[in-house]
Amino acid sequence: MRIFWLSLLALVLSACGFHLRGNYALPPQLSPIAVKTSVVPLERDLVAGVQRMGGVVAADAPLALHVINERINRQTSTIDSRAKAAEYTLFYEVECQLKYASGIPAEPSRTIRLRRTYQFDNTRIVGKYEEENNLVDDLRQQAVGQILSRLARIKVSELSPDSPAAEAAPAAAPVAP
Repeated sequence: MRIFWLSLLALVLSACGFHLRGNYALPPQLSPIAVKTSVVPLERDLVAGVQRMGGVVAADAPLALHVINERINRQTSTIDSRAKAAEYTLFYEVECQLKYASGIPAEPSRTIRLRRTYQFDNTRIVGKYEEENNLVDDLRQQAVGQILSRLARIKVSELSPDSPAAEAAPAAAPVAP
């Protein structure tokens, strides 16, 4: 009876499309791909993620993932009885876009917004700043996971035409008299 239930569970999980988290494959049309950002930790994580997905990262690739903006904001969530911050919320936002080498967007830009709340103890300030840095790193990792997940789901039919030069080429062809 136990084998029956395990088999049934395996069948149900495989039928619903369940995959372990992080097991994405980069579509062949996106390899090689360039990663362009001024945020070094984000670039390092994206490059490593693309490589884990079986992709190749090359600076002269026909498609490039541009990280347009990364913002990190901290806001006081609650205050204690002495009017000091007792809890903060970190807001992490990253905007990225897939573009052709010519600079033409291949798809609309996407913004990923994440937040995390943590308690702040004024008597342990040194450790709290380290905790905040670790939380920012965690938020960055979550954003990278979402970006990579999106790349894994892209279909060529969803991408815009390569460039205006490719569209203008047929119009420039000579017309027979």
